[in-house]
Amino acid sequence: MLHYANQDVTTVEAGVICHGVNCQGKMGSGVAKAIRAKWPSVYEAFLKMGSGADLLGEVDLVGVNNDGSLFVANCYTQVSYGSDGRRYADPEAIRQALTSVAVFADMRWMVGNPLHVYLPEIGAGLGGLDWDTEVKPIVEKIASNWPNVEFTVCRI
Repeated sequence: MLHYANQDVTTVEAGVICHGVNCQGKMGSGVAKAIRAKWPSVYEAFLKMGSGADLLGEVDLVGVNNDGSLFVANCYTQVSYGSDGRRYADPEAIRQALTSVAVFADMRWMVGNPLHVYLPEIGAGLGGLDWDTEVKPIVEKIASNWPNVEFTVCRI
């Protein structure tokens, strides 16, 4: 199920927060920068993953509280980065990463500990993709494939 909320993704208190990161070891702008500032452990885990195009499509789930109710998913959605309006995000990498997150959230649901999935308009903005025509259909398809997992797109 896919929902939309006027909410800053960094204000989520329980669930899985997905955000796109590059494969260059940089987390210095956009949502990634905000997440880095709020949860330094997410950035530390990001650095431990290293860099390189082989990370494209991978996910690193980082628990950010003591009770296991909040995770941040570093989704490797683009090899490089920039703020020049070019296309950096890779739709297939977004599909792979969000599918991995859906599988994780669905497994938690099956054991009676469900996690809601939250994400910004991943891949749009600095990633350079169009949300409505390129990314939203991917997210809708994943949400329909995992009906037990609720997805919320945060738009602030």
